Amino acid sequence: MIKRGLNYIVAYLLWVIVLALALWLCIIARNDFLALLGAFYVRDSIIYVQRARFFDRVFTLGCGLLWFVLMIVSEEAFRTRAQKFGLFKYFARITGVLLLLIFAADLGLLWLQGGFGANWLRWLMLAGEPVIGIVFLWYTYRFNR
Repeated sequence: MIKRGLNYIVAYLLWVIVLALALWLCIIARNDFLALLGAFYVRDSIIYVQRARFFDRVFTLGCGLLWFVLMIVSEEAFRTRAQKFGLFKYFARITGVLLLLIFAADLGLLWLQGGFGANWLRWLMLAGEPVIGIVFLWYTYRFNR
């Protein structure tokens, strides 16, 4: 009984980590989208600014809906795998993909900001995101056979 409860606690803690990473991805992707709109779409016209606000709200709503779907689907999967073998493989698979997507969005944001003179912590994060994501995906597929 205690082991079962502990499995659920671990599963829900991993679920919260996945949701936090997905929320971080939404925030970075929105910043990328706003930077793209500002750099390439918005001119000196008020009409373009209003359209950009509308596109931003649609993008934010779409990200929120995708986050909500991830929340529901991953909760069910984590809850199901809490009693079976494979909880950490599932966590590694989702987290690896999220970290690679965060890396792509973060690199795009760095490029859009023209910030290749960024501080060392930003470069450390940019180096760590794909490495950890690839290690997680390697763990998932290496031991999946």
